[in-house]
Amino acid sequence: MESNYFIDFLRDLLSVDEAVRTEASDRVQDFVNLLSGTQARVVGDLIAMLAPHEESRVALEALLHALTDLDGCGKLDGVDLSPLSGIPESVIHVEHREYMEEFAPRIARASNGTAE
Repeated sequence: MESNYFIDFLRDLLSVDEAVRTEASDRVQDFVNLLSGTQARVVGDLIAMLAPHEESRVALEALLHALTDLDGCGKLDGVDLSPLSGIPESVIHVEHREYMEEFAPRIARASNGTAE
């Protein structure tokens, strides 16, 4: 993916505006195949680090879905999902549970420092 577009995308993921963050997360599915391996790891790591701090239910779901988009294209390898263990149980609602269950083995392995 072109560097300027990639940097703008990362800025959108970090936006203070919930709608911008959500839309940025939703865009991952549109360009996941354009990401280099390094870009995919940066996006995956950033999303995993942002998720525990996301206060919006909708934006959190979009972040978790973006991780599944990366995974579906085989671009989640090398991403550290251990920060997802920091998502407070109180903010994990029904729409988030399937994602968390899907990532649970990877989160556990990453938290224990074992390879995929």
